[in-house]
Amino acid sequence: MIERVWPWLIVAAIAWLASSAPAEAHKLKAFATVEGTTISGYAYFTPGGRAQQADVTITGPGGVEVLKTGVDTQGNFHFVAKQRVDYTITVDGGDAHIANYVIHAADLPETLPAPEGGKLLPLDAPVPTAADAPPAAAETPADAAPSAASPAVDPAELRAMIQQSVAHEVNPLREQLDAFQEQVTWHDVLGGIGYIFGLCGVAYGFANGRRGAGRAKALARKTGQSTAWAP
Repeated sequence: MIERVWPWLIVAAIAWLASSAPAEAHKLKAFATVEGTTISGYAYFTPGGRAQQADVTITGPGGVEVLKTGVDTQGNFHFVAKQRVDYTITVDGGDAHIANYVIHAADLPETLPAPEGGKLLPLDAPVPTAADAPPAAAETPADAAPSAASPAVDPAELRAMIQQSVAHEVNPLREQLDAFQEQVTWHDVLGGIGYIFGLCGVAYGFANGRRGAGRAKALARKTGQSTAWAP
């Protein structure tokens, strides 16, 4: 019995390895952060690098599409939120490589309006212009008198600056963590296949041992009977 099952177990393990290797070895990932009303993110392969050609679809609650865009040559994408709702980012890299990432409404500013009557507003990808460049610092005359008191810092602006700084530090770490998790998953697949082969080997050895013992007993009984009939 074991001799007939053993080859099929080997074929099944090889087929499983061949079918799971492409999906585990090349997976598309997406990541995004919120800075004010602007949502910026990127798509990348693990292992690999940034996705240079991929379509990006933004949907709101209920799967309503509000924006269709794509990544740039560095795998980046960005858009501006108009309402305080959950936005689902779907990145399609082709060849069945699809990644999803959700921006929750709680991460967006409270100043954004909620949908009126459940109607979602279409989004527009921001176009870089000269107005987006940071303004030049104004020169202060040397004889200008210092102000009597420093202007008060808006708590909302301070919180936004802190979130932006933390996001710039955390994003690379999360990407490295995702890549490490993919490597661990691939190692688990190989370890599982080795475990299957090990169990099959133990079962095969146990069956051979029992079959050898049975043959030895049969031979002993046959030898005993021959001795009993001998003159």
